Amino acid sequence: MSNSVSAAQLKATARERSLDKYGTLILANIMIFVIQVFISGITTVATSGSLIILIINQLITLIVNILLGVLVSGKAYLYLNLVYSQTISASDIFFGLKQHPEKAVIIQSVFVLVDFLVSLPASLLLFFLHQNTSLNLILGLTVALIIGLIIDLYIILTYSQAFFLLHDFPDRSARNLLATSRNLMKGNRIRLLCLYLSFIPMYLLGIVTLFIPLLWISVYRYATVTSFYQDLISKAGNNASN
Repeated sequence: MSNSVSAAQLKATARERSLDKYGTLILANIMIFVIQVFISGITTVATSGSLIILIINQLITLIVNILLGVLVSGKAYLYLNLVYSQTISASDIFFGLKQHPEKAVIIQSVFVLVDFLVSLPASLLLFFLHQNTSLNLILGLTVALIIGLIIDLYIILTYSQAFFLLHDFPDRSARNLLATSRNLMKGNRIRLLCLYLSFIPMYLLGIVTLFIPLLWISVYRYATVTSFYQDLISKAGNNASN
């Protein structure tokens, strides 16, 4: 799209909006991480070589990740407030508990269930590979991982705007929000993918510098992705009014 805002402009907007708010945003990210780790820790069954235990762990993880959609929704709300130049607070991450949590769970279930289904063959092959190393299993695992990654990436890109849309259009159904995201992303999937990939050098730098910069990079990336949404929705509004 020739009139699209460039990645550099989106990043500049993210930096401008985040200026003097990094402390709040980093705290919010840490809170989300701690909650996720805590919930995951208390719901995971002790590991063993049993296939049944593996399946139970997978199912528990599936349910927990779906329910954590309310935090993903809260994070989207926090960063929308940031990009829209509204007052923000780390407690905004809990807004998803008040703003149609059932819709957040439905939206999250799309990502989680697809990821579960496409990763299941690889998980099973990896389990059997521990029991019996063979070239066929290794090749099968490689193919399963590649196919799963492609499908996962397509779903992530296609429905990437759903949580933002939930807060801009709270009266719409979860199905409509997903459909709207799909329509918004037509012709924009590669653009968003390139935006994601542009942060890889920064993440690599963060890793080799003792991981501490990753806290800032994570905030910067999500603010940029939110600016991407703002560009999409404003462009869609302009097109609708013409």
